[in-house]
Amino acid sequence: MFERYINQINIPQIGSEGQEKLGMSSVLVVGAGGLGCPIITYLASAGVGRIGILDSDTVALSNLNRQFLHNTNDIGKLKTDSAKEKISGLNNEIKIETYDIHLNESNAANIFNGYDIVLGAVDSYETRFFINKACVTLSIPYIDGGINGFNGCVLFSNPPDTPCLKCIYPETSAEKKTIGVRNTTGVLGTTAGATGTIQANIALIYLLGLPNPLENKLLLYDGLRINIDHIEIKRNENCPVCN
Repeated sequence: MFERYINQINIPQIGSEGQEKLGMSSVLVVGAGGLGCPIITYLASAGVGRIGILDSDTVALSNLNRQFLHNTNDIGKLKTDSAKEKISGLNNEIKIETYDIHLNESNAANIFNGYDIVLGAVDSYETRFFINKACVTLSIPYIDGGINGFNGCVLFSNPPDTPCLKCIYPETSAEKKTIGVRNTTGVLGTTAGATGTIQANIALIYLLGLPNPLENKLLLYDGLRINIDHIEIKRNENCPVCN
């Protein structure tokens, strides 16, 4: 069983014990698009035992500059079906569960219950706030990601130890956000790949119980300058979600 993961097991911080932890872990990825594709791929490759994929969208031609789990023959298919097909071929030792539904405030907590961590890979702040609220309610860590053009951002949220998404982005108007919202500026495929890979990496660090470099920090990725900044963040004592 472990032959597949031998190069990970040889890493001192992982070893056989860490690999067993990953095999017993469960992760829900909300979104099987630009961010979701690298997240799902690297979690599956690493041997995370149970991966949930939630997305109600279908594959479109305009997705293919960044969503590499889908190809031309998948246009019109559900993204969840397309992603599961590719990941099942990549690693048949793990369990893939799909949710072809539209996420909203009323169903989020019911879907999330039972997962160890949730990763957001969506382009709507409204949906990201649904995810955040459900995770806070269930005490499930949440890794939020957003992309725009050459820029990406990643937030690890696990109140009360860290701020939640609402602490950092208190405004409710999506028009006031510049990263992580679908708009006419577009997004480069490598921006999605880099940002989603960072989200997957932080998830693996958390599941392995290693020191988390994003506790109380917001990561900003600048693909135009190949630069990463860590910004110190604090919980909002008046946050309507986590306080």
